[in-house]
Amino acid sequence: MKSAAVSQPSRITLSGELKLLRDELGVEARQAGMGERRIKARLSQPFPTRAWGKNADGKAFEIDCLLDNISSTGLYLRIPEQMTLGAELSVVIKFLNDHNTGATAVMRGHILRDEPQADGRHGLAVAIKDHHFL
Repeated sequence: MKSAAVSQPSRITLSGELKLLRDELGVEARQAGMGERRIKARLSQPFPTRAWGKNADGKAFEIDCLLDNISSTGLYLRIPEQMTLGAELSVVIKFLNDHNTGATAVMRGHILRDEPQADGRHGLAVAIKDHHFL
């Protein structure tokens, strides 16, 4: 009796399956004549996101928001919670395409910057520590 070959699940990556191609990114900066300073290309799309963690006061929170941008190593979003530098933040991002389909990823990272915004929210730069696709 032959044993059936076990197929390994394919690995989904931010840069591969989400097509984070350099020619699709930073278009606004190039059109304005500004060069992109970042080492990693970023995708700037308002993908639906749920974020959770502990704010600067140590209170747990969970909030729906929109992603500002993402690369293979970091992301930026704005929420109404102040965070402590180095604090952990978890997110679920729905990478929707024009047909309302797409991948969903869970990510965990730590806060690199917390930038107070004029509207009372905080712009958070997050270094991605790990991720997996659902």
